[in-house]
Amino acid sequence: MITTTPSNTGASGRPEPEVADLASSAQPATGRPVGSRFPTTARWVAGLALVSLVVAAAAVYYVTSPVRVDLSVDGQTQSIDTRAGSVADLLVDQDITVTDADMVDPPLDAELAEGDRIVVRFARPLIVVIDGSETVHTTTKLTVGDALEVVDVPIDGAAVSVPLTEALPLAGTTVEIITLKSITLDVGGEALDVTSTAKTVGDVLDDEGIVLSETDTLIPSADTAVTDAMTITVTRIRVENETRTESIAHDTVERNEPDLTVGTRKVVTEGVDGAQDVTYSVTYTNDEITLEQVLFTTVTEQAVTEVIAVGTKPAAAQTVDPGVSAGGAASDLNWAALADCESSGNAKAVNPAGYYGLYQFSLATWASVGGTGNPVDATPAEQTTRAQSLYNRSGAGQWPHCGPRLFE
Repeated sequence: MITTTPSNTGASGRPEPEVADLASSAQPATGRPVGSRFPTTARWVAGLALVSLVVAAAAVYYVTSPVRVDLSVDGQTQSIDTRAGSVADLLVDQDITVTDADMVDPPLDAELAEGDRIVVRFARPLIVVIDGSETVHTTTKLTVGDALEVVDVPIDGAAVSVPLTEALPLAGTTVEIITLKSITLDVGGEALDVTSTAKTVGDVLDDEGIVLSETDTLIPSADTAVTDAMTITVTRIRVENETRTESIAHDTVERNEPDLTVGTRKVVTEGVDGAQDVTYSVTYTNDEITLEQVLFTTVTEQAVTEVIAVGTKPAAAQTVDPGVSAGGAASDLNWAALADCESSGNAKAVNPAGYYGLYQFSLATWASVGGTGNPVDATPAEQTTRAQSLYNRSGAGQWPHCGPRLFE
């Protein structure tokens, strides 16, 4: 029910209300014919016949001189010369039926005078749906905009399904209103704050020109109703075939060579990496690779295996005086300190990684300085002499961790 305070003034000087006080139980007719809700003149007079005084009074009204008044019915105004004594009499003469829900100004019992303006507005049902929530009203306003203003509906920035200037039909109408909402729109990992009067998530995407591919995902679904502070997430997913050129690592094989001394290695065939074209199915999620699958491979260049000859010929034995130093730069170094660091001074020390004796020789290195067999089988003096020979040839770097001890 809509009720407002009168604001307009008629020709008679009486206020003209915009909306009547309407009872919630009123049942306004829709599409009613003229005179359908008020007794005809004959029936009205018959009723008055029960009270002789009223009949006499009515007779007086209709013998007075006519007056000219303006009658406005739902915005349509005409000037009428009438002998009616009251507003009610005038409406009976004009076959106009009103109910308590309708607006009549001045009131029905008001006497008519020359130049009066009588306003009649029939009540209309108005259904307002705001963001899916429906309310029912009754109004005597003539346009959608005026009716919504009285109902106090928030329409600033909102989407209204009916133009505000459209006339309200007597049968009533339904007006759908979608209020302005703030939304966070995340598309492909980039967030954007927007305002929208869209009804559903799908409508928001349409309004923003966002098109989904068959592989993209949308949360929430397109038919979800939009709410304030909602986050809509579009994840861009695409699958592409990509071909990349990749190398093929060459293999390395060793073969024994009896003509080479033990400890000698020689490259017989240089290894060369090959090449191949690999085609992948690549899945991108918001432009980042999240999955790769090999579809097929095409070898474009075969790899060449590297061949290394490894000497197996025993080295010629060298006669070494165990009590004689190898001489040279090694003569004055601290070999006891080196032995203590490498093997704790144990001439029989064995490292499972393949190193032996006081100075942890490998068998190949031992052979390269003239040693035969295993260093642990040689005397400490021989091991020291051959270690000095190794130092004179290659320096302290042969013992990466303990070599500095030689100079203590």
